[in-house]
Amino acid sequence: MTSEKMVLKVQKPANPWEFYINTCLDDRLQPAVRHLFCSIRSAHLFHNGSVMLGELHNYGTLLNAVNIYRTLSDKVMPQPLILYFTVCILHMVEQLHSVHVIHADIKPDNFMLGERFLENKCFDSDSVDHGLVLIDLGQSIDMQLFPEGTAFTARCLTSGFQCTEMLSGKPWTYQTDYFGIAGTVYCMLFGTYMQITNEGGVWKTNGVFRRNPHSDLWLEFFDTLLNVPDCGSLPSLRSLRCRLTSVLQQNYSSKLATMKSRLVIKLLENLRAARR
Repeated sequence: MTSEKMVLKVQKPANPWEFYINTCLDDRLQPAVRHLFCSIRSAHLFHNGSVMLGELHNYGTLLNAVNIYRTLSDKVMPQPLILYFTVCILHMVEQLHSVHVIHADIKPDNFMLGERFLENKCFDSDSVDHGLVLIDLGQSIDMQLFPEGTAFTARCLTSGFQCTEMLSGKPWTYQTDYFGIAGTVYCMLFGTYMQITNEGGVWKTNGVFRRNPHSDLWLEFFDTLLNVPDCGSLPSLRSLRCRLTSVLQQNYSSKLATMKSRLVIKLLENLRAARR
């Protein structure tokens, strides 16, 4: 017997692909980083549906955290936390891409906050104890199944989640995750979903950064992720992460723990309210 809390994911029709991707991550990721992604303990597949048994991360999603701040006076998440979460997200996606898996559905509600987030006191950029967990691997692509150099031209059917390559008819691979990262970070910065426009061949967000203390940093960040030249010229997520880490450490190293503690209190209050 175990007291560990689990979650049942019921899908109709069945989705064995998510379980397959889960086994790929089991095989390919270093054990030290496996917990950064949802883990399925078992899958029960039927002719009309599937039930998967996975870990429970019950402190809400990154989107829940964004919505908490929308109810407060500042309306948006504090800069130190945005920088910190962005560094964590970049590191997670680096790990995923290093084992040739494209998530293909990165968005704020697919990042869960688990027990580690409440307990973690380490804010090092390479720490894997931050407590964010990337879930929902059902749309993921295993690039090891395709010949080297393969790219895709299919378009996501959900408006607002189509990467710039899909919108402009260019082939794509990992760019769809770059777009997902941009959309997730934009949501933290502004509390709303990202919209983009093409101005003279350059893709830009509709966000106004004038009042942001790091406007140049964020403009460069979005420009890098939204304007990838081609599938053979993917920007380095590690380089982006190092740049953001430097700004985080220089400006906010003493403030991060307090900001995080306040968010933890809000998450616990929300959890208690939901249980009433």
